[in-house]
Amino acid sequence: MNAPGTPSSNVRYTILSDRFRSLWTFYQFLGGVLKHLGKGPIPYTYDFQAFHKRLEELVHTIGIESTADATPELDQMEREIDRIQRDLAKIENEFPPSVMRKFFDHIKRQDEKVLCALLKFYLLSSYFEQDTLDKLDILFTRLAEAPTEDGRVTARDRDDLLLTFRHLGEFTELPPLPPAEAAALADAVGAVRRELESIDDYRSLVSSEVYERYRKLKQRLGKTALHPSTLVEITTTNIVAKNRFKDLFEAEERKVVENTNRIYEIERYLDRHPELASERLKRQIEDFRRIRVRYESSLRKENVKRDDITEMTRAMHVVLAQFDSSSKLSASPTDITAGIPISGLEAPVSAGDKGNGPTTPLEGPEQLVEKAGGGNRPQETALTDMLPSDPLLNESLHKIMFALEMVVWDRLPTQVADAPEIRNLNLEPWEVAIYRKLAEGKDERGSAKWELDRFFLTSAALRLKMEEEHEEITRLESTNNPDRLFEVLERSAQSLERARDMERRFQWFVDDMVFRGETQELESLYRSRFRFLHAYSGLWLAHQQSGGLTPL
Repeated sequence: MNAPGTPSSNVRYTILSDRFRSLWTFYQFLGGVLKHLGKGPIPYTYDFQAFHKRLEELVHTIGIESTADATPELDQMEREIDRIQRDLAKIENEFPPSVMRKFFDHIKRQDEKVLCALLKFYLLSSYFEQDTLDKLDILFTRLAEAPTEDGRVTARDRDDLLLTFRHLGEFTELPPLPPAEAAALADAVGAVRRELESIDDYRSLVSSEVYERYRKLKQRLGKTALHPSTLVEITTTNIVAKNRFKDLFEAEERKVVENTNRIYEIERYLDRHPELASERLKRQIEDFRRIRVRYESSLRKENVKRDDITEMTRAMHVVLAQFDSSSKLSASPTDITAGIPISGLEAPVSAGDKGNGPTTPLEGPEQLVEKAGGGNRPQETALTDMLPSDPLLNESLHKIMFALEMVVWDRLPTQVADAPEIRNLNLEPWEVAIYRKLAEGKDERGSAKWELDRFFLTSAALRLKMEEEHEEITRLESTNNPDRLFEVLERSAQSLERARDMERRFQWFVDDMVFRGETQELESLYRSRFRFLHAYSGLWLAHQQSGGLTPL
């Protein structure tokens, strides 16, 4: 006979079997999460197959009328199950709810039985902290989703959800919920859902702070949110919130792409017209560039948050407003009548186009040699004053300058490129010639030739930097110096980010040459570009292979 209030052996066996299946599933799930995060295998091992066999053998004992013999075995197996639960909970507690969300986003869809098994693991927990409730919220919402033909999700039938949630509610003790209170909670959650459905643009969505208010509501509910009727309202609203954000976010993202392209045009325009680039505008563009890099990094990881795109939009509007203001104050009548796109920036316009007189063709290496040759040259302006201050490239630029200053100037660029003093830099002859031309101040500041020459020199500096970093990573791979390798990977990640932007500028210069029909230096530009891409791809592959977070 069982003591009053003591579960029968049949009931204990049913609960034990359910817990076993839940833990076995959770063990496999947790192993997948750790592998996805690159943290290795689970540090605990269990013989689930042997445990399952013991459960099967226990069926025969449970079926006999006298159950005294089954009690010791049930006690022992329950203790083992408790130990496994504690072990797995110890590992699981280290991960915030966002890890679970990202993992499920990674695998896209999940089997309903697996979701129920994971839910049981948390529902059987003795502690319901906020992280546990957040993870349950994620899992219950996943369980409530039904895929649609367009790749989105919608909420499953409410009656089906209520039945499923009632079954799962049996695995945890819930505080009683009077019908009047349940109705009030349903109204409160339903009001949030209706508000979400009424918002039709992203900025209104953010300014409404509806997500923050909804999250605080769920936090106040605590474990009460797990009541089946309340869960139906919450999961349905969660799905509406997710879809609404996705729709309005994508619309805003399209605007972000359009404005990003416009700011690229602004940067190119300011390179040709530095008189418009106030210190304030430069800081704002740099602020935008930093936010954009962080935003694109989140985009690659599929972890973009509401604040990311809001901050990106803010930085864009600041730059656009400041540029329009600066251009209206500083633009000359010639700029306006020449059709230079101050606020529209419809197309790249080169210096000398549309009314500013003909543009002198860009000179090739042979013409530059004739002008540069013949002994020591006059230094009209310090070359460092012509190049923008750039902490990332300053060291490489000065290395090139110092090496070229060591070479006698009456030698041809083709001879200089092979000189022992600079052979390790692997410069092209026209890059040597361009350095000489810039140093002598042969081109007018702000002209198309001047801009192209500065770009040739800075791209060569970045190419040199990437080649050196590639060699350093390769060397450190064979040594036992992880701290030094980490420093190089961190530094080279900045080079890779810059290389991505510089590759876009290579394409712009190619398009600009073709647009103006001045292709004398097109072959040189292509060769510099291909050498740049070779260094870029080599560093990217080495960086990725060594465990660095490689920009895409």
